[in-house]
Amino acid sequence: MGRLEIGSRWKFEIVAFLITGLLLYKVDFSIDTDSYFYFKKHDIYYDYQAAKQLQHGENPYNRILEGNMIENDKYATQLPLYFYFLALIGKISQNNFDVFLENFRLVLFWFHLAGGVFMYLLFRRINKLFVGYCAAVFYMFNVWSLNSFMYLKQDMIAIALLVLSFYFFRNKTYRWISYVLFGLSLGIKHIGIFAFPIYLTPILFKEDSFKRFGLNMLLLFSTILIPAAPLLIDNSLSFVNSMLFSLTRSPRSSEIIYGYNELLVKYNPSFNKGTLFQQLLPRLPLFIASILCLLMLLLRKIPLSVYLFISILVFAIFNPVIFPQYITWVTPMALISLVDYTDHVQLQKRV
Repeated sequence: MGRLEIGSRWKFEIVAFLITGLLLYKVDFSIDTDSYFYFKKHDIYYDYQAAKQLQHGENPYNRILEGNMIENDKYATQLPLYFYFLALIGKISQNNFDVFLENFRLVLFWFHLAGGVFMYLLFRRINKLFVGYCAAVFYMFNVWSLNSFMYLKQDMIAIALLVLSFYFFRNKTYRWISYVLFGLSLGIKHIGIFAFPIYLTPILFKEDSFKRFGLNMLLLFSTILIPAAPLLIDNSLSFVNSMLFSLTRSPRSSEIIYGYNELLVKYNPSFNKGTLFQQLLPRLPLFIASILCLLMLLLRKIPLSVYLFISILVFAIFNPVIFPQYITWVTPMALISLVDYTDHVQLQKRV
């Protein structure tokens, strides 16, 4: 009887997500945007150009050395894995921008759907199927996710990989897969770096041996550093500056300039002689809030998934540079935190 119930459940789940996937496909592709919409206007165009540079043996990170680390000129600020990934899609697309956009849109759709499925699996593990399905639907169809898809942001890929990484993290036997997936997520978009302290907890909380933890960290850093090695060797300064640019860029391009930005430091478009400390001042509230969040994790005041949610929320709401895709991350992290909360409530009822 148990096998029959399990078999029926799998059939129901497959049918449910097939229907959901078809609806998501209809919604995602309902806006017919051609290449002109993105051409020299949105990040995907400049990311595509950076990927083409890699294809031709050029270093796309070198261009940042021409700037002042404050004004944004569409620099390559993601890790190399992302640009290699785009270069592969570009090669499959025969370096035709129109075809590239079509193929990349399909890739994003599958990761968009996969993120919802992986989220459902987190709830499925604690036998909360209906809540898990609702969470998956909420993630896939909320306007921030749809907005991210429309502008062809890579967030859908990075989020799906991070959610799946979190799924394997709690399984000690297969935890190494979690570290690889986390590295891949960072390689696509490194907003997930705020989750890094979670991947230190197995050694900090004495859950893993030093040997096992060391091997897992080696897998994580290898995933990031192997694609980056040629570019680091070519020009380490341009690579490091490109990674730091998110911390030093001016918030002037944002829709709102908050008061503490003016209180802490006033940006001048021609300013290029300030110290790194002066450039980092507008991020001071973000740093303080992030440290407080980290302390709550290390002191075990909050569960891992709750820390993940709060840390991403802090980044989104305290960052002086405002981008809609930052909010895209908040929703899935909030839903993931419900897994620990639901599990905690179940334990309390048993007691």
